[in-house]
Amino acid sequence: MNALRRAAASTITARQREVLTYLAQRDHWSVGEVAALLGVSSAAATKVLARLERKGLITRTLNALDRRCADITVTRAALALLQAEATDENP
Repeated sequence: MNALRRAAASTITARQREVLTYLAQRDHWSVGEVAALLGVSSAAATKVLARLERKGLITRTLNALDRRCADITVTRAALALLQAEATDENP
């Protein structure tokens, strides 16, 4: 693993990596869907998502149909991080 990949990988926790892996499976998610998938409260899911957003690994945008809800999507940086980890695990 090169230094850049090691640095990026070390900045996220195992739980954050798990969330990113789930999020990468679809175009967008709601906070409630993420919470249900992880078996945690919406508040706990929001905290994990806020940390990922600060790191530039996800974006949250208001849902066009229901402005109370946010659509969660992974960024290119997150996809690159997951791809790099997958490549390192399967040489």
